[in-house]
Amino acid sequence: MTKALYAVCMALTVLVATAAGRVPAPGFPETAMDYVAMIEPALGVPPRVDLGDAVEIPLYVSGEQRYGNLGRRCDNPSFLGKAAVSGSTLQRYEGRTRDGEPLPDVVWIAFGRNGSTSRDRVVGSVQMIGYHTKTGATAFFESCDRVGPWVTLDETTWRMRGVMPWIDEPSAFNQAFRTPGEVQCVQCHQADPFITNAFINAAKIPGTNETVVPKLDAESPYYVLGGERWDMRTLHIEGNQCLDCHRVGMSTVDLFLPNGWHPDKYMPPRDPGSLDEDWQELRRVWERGPENVAGADWVVPPRDGVPAEVVGADYPNKAWFNRPGANRYGVVQGKDPVAEQKSDEARGKKRSKSGRRSKKKAAEAQRLLRKLEDPAVRRAWARWFDDNGYDEEALAKLRRAVAGGGKGK
Repeated sequence: MTKALYAVCMALTVLVATAAGRVPAPGFPETAMDYVAMIEPALGVPPRVDLGDAVEIPLYVSGEQRYGNLGRRCDNPSFLGKAAVSGSTLQRYEGRTRDGEPLPDVVWIAFGRNGSTSRDRVVGSVQMIGYHTKTGATAFFESCDRVGPWVTLDETTWRMRGVMPWIDEPSAFNQAFRTPGEVQCVQCHQADPFITNAFINAAKIPGTNETVVPKLDAESPYYVLGGERWDMRTLHIEGNQCLDCHRVGMSTVDLFLPNGWHPDKYMPPRDPGSLDEDWQELRRVWERGPENVAGADWVVPPRDGVPAEVVGADYPNKAWFNRPGANRYGVVQGKDPVAEQKSDEARGKKRSKSGRRSKKKAAEAQRLLRKLEDPAVRRAWARWFDDNGYDEEALAKLRRAVAGGGKGK
């Protein structure tokens, strides 16, 4: 066994112990109810999520709403590389105290994500994000993947229905929801708490043209309760027009680029593609690092009355998703997959055999990871692959772990 594999085995041991409650996760309490108590002074309590009252996210094919498993044929896919499945829902709630008093500066978004491949076996998750619009305080909750005990799907539309456990049933709430733990939600939710795209923005507040998920701007405050050690940096480039209206999380961008999304197709909304030079500047700074480009900096968002701050090499919370190199989505930071593909086609180049093999290994690893039932074990494996690549010896060990019941032994 290599030293790297030995290290991941030790990490798995610690993470399984953490999941069993024997070792506290850094920054976050052990249970969802404990996390509720921690965030309550800032955000009140999470909402009682009734998926039946939520807004269904419509999927369209050639302009017509369609249902079921649509593969990747729909007009407004999520661009996550997954099949588009109808029935997902979104709902916006005003913040409330435990006693039901309104908190008008607090907003909660509940996202019912339907990932089922058939109507009879419900797979997906229910996620909640709480956000204080004045201070930027944010909390993330996510359910387990198997929401079948609480969620059903409508027969024709596959729409998610059901009421999730609430804090008045502490044991059930802890069973249904988990805290972020070791996973930094900000590797995807970088610019602000809410990711928006054509899929998310298709859900509108009934009777209006306002999207369920609020749209924030470049001055919106943002910090995560419990995530004090998370990497909150995004790029700032003096005069770059891409940053006029909002922050840009380049790790988030690299999540969507390989799956067919490209900013020149959608941004800016008034004239898509008109800021391509600014976009290319963002890519160059992302590749080289802002410390090596005049007029560019790492910044962290404003929070709780503290203005946005430029941070340098001594920033203590640097994370893998904000450094050059390959990330978990198979994208090398600083490379634009769409532009690269066009360039390769122009020169008549083809992907090398080694590149295809790497892509196959990455795809196999992602399939196997989805079969691991223990979220702590799954996160440890994903993190190891992030840092070390898709090594054949590691893949073989992961295959054995899945075949043995997914315990990671």
